[in-house]
Amino acid sequence: MVGTVSERIWRTTAIVLCAVVPGSFYLIGDLTDAFPGVLTVRGAQEGPQAGPQAQAEDWERIPAAAPGPEAAPEPDLEKAADLERRMASHAEDPVVAGGLAFSVVDADTGEVLAARDADVARTPASTIKLLTAAAVLRLYTGDEVLTTRATVEDGLVTLQGGGDMTLSEEDLRDLAVKTVALATEQGSTEVSLALDDSYLAGGANPAWGNNGAAGGWVTPTATLALDEGWLDGQQYGPKSMDPAGDAARRFAELLEEEGLPVAGKLTTAQAADEAPSVEVHSAPLSEIVRHTLQISDNTTAELLAHLVADARGEETTPQGAAAAVEAEIRDLAAEIGVSEEDLAALEIHDGSGLSRQDKVPPALFSAVLAHVASGEESALQQILFDIPIAGLSGTLTERFAADDTDLARGLVRGKTGYLGGAATLAGVVVLPDGRTAGYSIVVHGFDGADAVAAREAVDAVAAEMVKVA
Repeated sequence: MVGTVSERIWRTTAIVLCAVVPGSFYLIGDLTDAFPGVLTVRGAQEGPQAGPQAQAEDWERIPAAAPGPEAAPEPDLEKAADLERRMASHAEDPVVAGGLAFSVVDADTGEVLAARDADVARTPASTIKLLTAAAVLRLYTGDEVLTTRATVEDGLVTLQGGGDMTLSEEDLRDLAVKTVALATEQGSTEVSLALDDSYLAGGANPAWGNNGAAGGWVTPTATLALDEGWLDGQQYGPKSMDPAGDAARRFAELLEEEGLPVAGKLTTAQAADEAPSVEVHSAPLSEIVRHTLQISDNTTAELLAHLVADARGEETTPQGAAAAVEAEIRDLAAEIGVSEEDLAALEIHDGSGLSRQDKVPPALFSAVLAHVASGEESALQQILFDIPIAGLSGTLTERFAADDTDLARGLVRGKTGYLGGAATLAGVVVLPDGRTAGYSIVVHGFDGADAVAAREAVDAVAAEMVKVA
């Protein structure tokens, strides 16, 4: 169940300013401190790369005038050709051994600035979360909230999930306090408890293979969950296999702690629409998207995919969620002129990128991200602010640390990915000549023991985009 809250003023202001001159979004966002970089007036917000929910920056945004035409000079074709040569040269690096694919696309013109093996579909790993985010933002405003509701009638409390898997202990206790007050008003001194988990079909996705809940990678999608079903509070620790049921049982305990006895066992039932009720709400979807991209949260990524299915009227099963994201991205890619060849190669089997069956051509990925950066579809511009910044935030905090890549810190923005022999990075960047570009980089076919070296190789390829030739 999705509701709305007021849009945050600073994010709207930054996005509108960036839409004025799409090719220079980084400069404007940097000057206004919408995100850290070489021109920001404050440093990066410190915080964990994963685990606790990412926090929004809290400093004041200072409006700045849009830069003049000099911020986006005419393309230098010779330098563009040199970019491809420099990026491709890393195919000879030992850990890469030829297994390199990339695509860089100009956000303003759609011109391919550099490419290697870009039309062959590769395993995207967690970079696929960018496509899930794009699909969600095309279908929702970002202001919507997920509602968890408790109805109270004739001594029966029905806990109704609305998709919020981010419920905290405090949220659930707040709902319990409200429920006890409502039951007391009705004269109930004891209640029975039922769970309505009909909003999303959810469940585990067979396409995850060995990368599912058993390995601590992701919680099966459910209509509600306490702390995302992370049983020890850790992103990659043990996961609940019955998140909605576990949340309901904890809710029963909280009702008891608040002085309302619960008789009998937990049952399942549909909540009555007209029954007296109380409710609590999640953070806005925009914040859930940001959290997902910042720490690469598999659980919330899968939840977002299910919300895409719900919005498109598809089955809210794991398969339906993946199909809905793929359908939305196919619609987007067709709108921006992605080739039939690349569209035919696209395969999305989940929302998080845990499935080895996911396949995305770098050419399609970079085209979508160039469109995101172009400003032509304002709903997607949130992604520009949400993806990690090299050396400063999210999963890129400790990346780009080597001497030959540290020049990219604060300049390259991207979503990381790693999965069984594939190391990936996809995002947006401002080139030295002032042009904004979308990019996708994949290093593939290496041995798992070389994972660290493969990630460093990805960083080295990405750093070429900001080097002054």
